[in-house]
Amino acid sequence: MDVVENNQLDILNQNAPILDKFHEDLKDSTDKQNKVKINDFKSPSFYLPPISKVHELLGFITNQKQLIDWLESSYKAPLKISNTSKYAFFKQGIGLRTASKIISWLRIIPFPWKELANKKVMAKIIRSNRAGSNAGGWFSTINGFKASNYGKTAHEFTLLFNFIEQRCNTEVDLLLRVKEDVKAGKLTSDDIAAAWKAQQPLWENNPYIPQDIIENFAELMLLHKQGQKLSEQQTLYFIEYYLYLYFDFFIEAVTYYEVGCHIYYGRKKEKIENDLGMITKAINAYATQEDIKTCFAGMLKEFKDALSELVGDTSYRKLASFIEINEDEHSEFGESIEDKQYKQLKDWRNGKNLPSGKKLTAYLKKLDEYADTDSGFITFDMCRITMGVDKLVSDVLAQTKNENCNQADVEVTIKKVLANIPDYYHANLKTELEKEKLKEKKPVT
Repeated sequence: MDVVENNQLDILNQNAPILDKFHEDLKDSTDKQNKVKINDFKSPSFYLPPISKVHELLGFITNQKQLIDWLESSYKAPLKISNTSKYAFFKQGIGLRTASKIISWLRIIPFPWKELANKKVMAKIIRSNRAGSNAGGWFSTINGFKASNYGKTAHEFTLLFNFIEQRCNTEVDLLLRVKEDVKAGKLTSDDIAAAWKAQQPLWENNPYIPQDIIENFAELMLLHKQGQKLSEQQTLYFIEYYLYLYFDFFIEAVTYYEVGCHIYYGRKKEKIENDLGMITKAINAYATQEDIKTCFAGMLKEFKDALSELVGDTSYRKLASFIEINEDEHSEFGESIEDKQYKQLKDWRNGKNLPSGKKLTAYLKKLDEYADTDSGFITFDMCRITMGVDKLVSDVLAQTKNENCNQADVEVTIKKVLANIPDYYHANLKTELEKEKLKEKKPVT
């Protein structure tokens, strides 16, 4: 038996008592129809969105059934129940016999559940669930990453994880205090103004959210809930207030990730200290430049500019020449491969016919070959992140389509909020560089 097999056997042995306990808990949780299910809790929190929302934006696993699919594929161990039952486990519920089949299947998969289910993390998850926070999903995922081989060494996600864990702890603490106030009769759940006031500590020290938003948002939210028709100007104010809060988490997360990448991978201190990250510049380009129609278009412009600096003047036509075109793809009569490639790049820049993960990977590999460099997965992540922000923008435009305002004005408001991203980046970079300097000054003991 080799080292890998020994390691897998150890994991399976460690998993056994965890899965026994999970099985017993399922049996104890049967409903009136004698069915069991795993609840997928999601709180509509601006401050800490559910991790499934981020997965959806980045094109990762977007529902729990896909997690089963991933485990089946990764460990080449098919779960012999119907797709309907796989979905039902997380929706309306399944019978105990089917649940037992799932447990038996989990027993043969050498996934390190113990790392995800250690007592410290489970205590945090239970506490966050009691508070009604999305923190549990974040705690579980971050701990799982840290337990992986990649997560056990220094990595670029450290600053991002620190930011998210801080948000998790802050929100859970506040929500538990609010629950105590409700229990004591100091607060009622249907009092919007009081509920919003109770959440204000989450935002009051945020330098990027204007103070009048904190003060006026509840008033417009109450009018909106009461069904009162807001004027066009009131509607735009309401949307603007909403967007400052809605985008804040995502802008913070993007810039913390990018600052982490710069510090971890950066070699030139002056460039790290003075230059914005490429993702930040791409999003800011969409927010401030009329000819940049999407954040992904901003990212493509960044690639074009970087190649011009590394290799020589690079046009959009040259950038398009690295796109793989299948011969069976539809084309107009007499259209050359070069024309097809350029047409496709134009679509990408306008948010249409976006590349699959496979096509994007092939494209970025060719860019690396042209530049004689190896960007690894970093440029792929950059593209996915900017595409994710474009999805956020599309979601907002779809949600406000029937509101009493012009869609063009809504997009102007979106860009106004996203244009703050350089400030987020500079502030987070400054904080981390100061921490690095303090570490350097500390005497070695």
